[in-house]
Amino acid sequence: MINSQLFDSRREIEQFKLQLGKLEGIVNISQPNSKQNIILLKQLQNKVSNLEQNLEQKVNAMCSNVKLYLIKIIIPDIQPQKLPELNEMQRKRAVSTDVANHSVNIEKNIFLQGNKASRYSKMNNFRQQSILNEYNDESLKQKIDLSFEQSQQHHQTSFQIIHKPQKQRTQVLLFDCPAPKPMKKVEKKQFQFMIQKGKRIQAVELLAFKQKNLQEWNLINAIIQRMESINIKYQCPTFFVDGRSIIHLIHCRRTITLSDIVKCIQNKDEIIPYLFPRLFIGQDGLERAAEKIQAAFKGYIQFRRFQQLKTLYKSTIYIQKYFRRKQQKELTKQRVLQRTNSIYKEFLQRQTMFQDNWNQYKLYPRVEIHLSSLNYSEYQRLTMDKFIQKENSQISRIFRAIDPQVEIIYICAYEQDKDILMYYERIFEMHQVSFKKVRFLTPENADKFNTHMSLLQKLIYSPKCLKQIRKIIENKLAMVIPGYPSNEFIQLCHMLNVPLYSGLPQHHLLYSSQSGAQVLFSKCKIPTSPGASEIYDEIELYNTLTVLIVKNRNTRIWIFKIDCSFGGRGIATINISTIPGLNQLLNCNEQELDENTISAIKQIIKTQLPLKLKIAVKSLYQSYKEYITAFLTSGGIVEAFPIQDRLKIQKTSISFHVSPQYEFEEICTYDSFSAHHYVQTLHLYPSITSTMDKNKFYEEMLVFLKQKKMFGYFTLHLILFDNQFWAIGLDSYLNVATSINYYFKCLNKKQTRFYLYSPYVIHPGLQKISIKQLFSTCRMDQVQYETEYQRGQTFLFTDILQSCMVQMISVHENIQRCISQFDEQLKVLFKLGGQMNVNYGESIYESRNDSINILDVQGALKMLRRKLQNQQ
Repeated sequence: MINSQLFDSRREIEQFKLQLGKLEGIVNISQPNSKQNIILLKQLQNKVSNLEQNLEQKVNAMCSNVKLYLIKIIIPDIQPQKLPELNEMQRKRAVSTDVANHSVNIEKNIFLQGNKASRYSKMNNFRQQSILNEYNDESLKQKIDLSFEQSQQHHQTSFQIIHKPQKQRTQVLLFDCPAPKPMKKVEKKQFQFMIQKGKRIQAVELLAFKQKNLQEWNLINAIIQRMESINIKYQCPTFFVDGRSIIHLIHCRRTITLSDIVKCIQNKDEIIPYLFPRLFIGQDGLERAAEKIQAAFKGYIQFRRFQQLKTLYKSTIYIQKYFRRKQQKELTKQRVLQRTNSIYKEFLQRQTMFQDNWNQYKLYPRVEIHLSSLNYSEYQRLTMDKFIQKENSQISRIFRAIDPQVEIIYICAYEQDKDILMYYERIFEMHQVSFKKVRFLTPENADKFNTHMSLLQKLIYSPKCLKQIRKIIENKLAMVIPGYPSNEFIQLCHMLNVPLYSGLPQHHLLYSSQSGAQVLFSKCKIPTSPGASEIYDEIELYNTLTVLIVKNRNTRIWIFKIDCSFGGRGIATINISTIPGLNQLLNCNEQELDENTISAIKQIIKTQLPLKLKIAVKSLYQSYKEYITAFLTSGGIVEAFPIQDRLKIQKTSISFHVSPQYEFEEICTYDSFSAHHYVQTLHLYPSITSTMDKNKFYEEMLVFLKQKKMFGYFTLHLILFDNQFWAIGLDSYLNVATSINYYFKCLNKKQTRFYLYSPYVIHPGLQKISIKQLFSTCRMDQVQYETEYQRGQTFLFTDILQSCMVQMISVHENIQRCISQFDEQLKVLFKLGGQMNVNYGESIYESRNDSINILDVQGALKMLRRKLQNQQ
């Protein structure tokens, strides 16, 4: 089989000569016509030598008009049997390769493989044909076509020279043998060069190789330099380097080793003995080999032991780090616990001293730090509408500064507007009190934290504001008036070194919850509605509700309340009269109430409770599953609702103050009204319900509070009906309905006035209105406060009107006139902000918040009018 190969240098032509010599050795001289084959091979060698000389002349002259020649070599594949007749298609088989203008394509590697040589050994019974009958000795510029043609009758081989100057291609046609496979195209980057004595030989091939691979030459040059160092280090003979292998090695993109470099050398068989000399030769070779094997094995054993030791060392380091980290964590916990205990002990000592020196605080000037922070749980703060404005809803605390002995530091979550400050300043001027006694401070890091973060937390993490407070209260008597109770007030008092105007925050928080208030009422013997508290399991809820319904068969409405809820957020009701089949079971006699009947009642409640339970604030809990999950997680109570008509039932609250020396003082009483069930939006001061004997449970509550060391501000919530009352809740802190009383005292000093107050009046249309526009419209509609008669309407601003929330107050000696004045205020807001759609309240339910809009206030006002008409 004849393979085609490209000749690009003199060395390749020499290699072709060697291959012709090998081919000469294959020919069997003993066979007939073998001498003719030898003569033919010698003639081919002469032709190749002439071709070599001509090629060198062409390269030196750099002739651009090089003509290419076509050589056809046809060697008969002589077999013992008669050869079949060749058709025209077999005669046209060819393998061609393109060459550049400065190169000549010549078929080389003309030698026979092992199987071919065996076939030539079987030619004894056949007569070889004559070869090369014609021979034309023309110049090398002609195209030469050497072909062996075998005739059908005499098996004669012919040699022809065909001149085809118009084509510049080299073809090899093979007759009388299977068609060769198409050869791969030779890449243009395939170059060979030499390295001798540690230096590369600057030949034409190397320059062409560099020219073709300029982009990758930096990597190629590094490999060539390494080959040069290897050549001179090991004193190796000349390296014949294959450029294609170097390019392939670069494209592999991996670490290049010595073996990779050796693979790029064509004569690696000659180089390997220089790089890897043979060892263990001689008489002591076996002994040295055994020693070498033993050393390698011992090294391997020691290496394995070292790896195990290294693993053990790493494991030991990891264990030690973990132990030290855990130890450090435990030490840190102990330090934090010790510091917390020390702060708590200091707080108790400070509170004890504050209670002992309370008379001194009352008589001498003092500084009150008012912080109306709503320290509810994170979920409650996230679902509160206008949370920042509601934290500032107790801005009426600043009117405590009318007392000549009191100086106020009011902490606000944001800076107050200048117009709002001027409005409050004029109120102070009416009472001839300097507004400088009130200082508004804002934590400097309030904007950096989340909006739902409580004001107390923002103040603790604002050192500049704390430093400013310390500077103001330096060498003065001071105390902190808290908002919703939290243990973080203890940390704040420690940082400011001032007492807290309340007992332990945890006690206040406990008895402000629904279950804790029931415990306090039971100990103080205050009447409560039938019910159960501290329910944390669903089965327990069904059992408890079944027992309550069976024992109180006349009660039709039952109320569910979640602990730590406020403003009607965690309230839901169920009317058992709407449950089918339950009334029949409840109307039976007591003797008929056996276990089967009770189990039937329980089964009905279990199936109908998810369907009949009505949630007060549907926007927070949009399904029964959500509500009952929150109920059982936080705990809650179930209590009965009075049987009377809703118009005859009134919710009344009593606010009172317990001094550090446990002196009781009633602040105010008020009635609450709501448009929806249990969501109070309107308060009337003082309460219009019938008087009741309060001294009994006042004394009992005072004893209980003294045992728990609780003092400060409290609000007791009651339900009045048919000259009876039930206690339904307790606020152990200063709430917004109680703090407004300071503003009432500022407006007038007479006690025969009715106040109608709404803390949250929200209208989206106020976003486009300014305070000046509001006041000008109020003057035009005669909505104003008359200082001479101490009656009229007024506003309190917790923020600019762009927040869409204001507080409204109506004052008059006649309750009907007070209600009409409040209605006029609402009309002014509707006039400025526009009328609201009745379906606006339903759109609020789409978002999870406890929003109260102006329509709810208007509905509560209508409910107040209906109750007054019913009483008349």
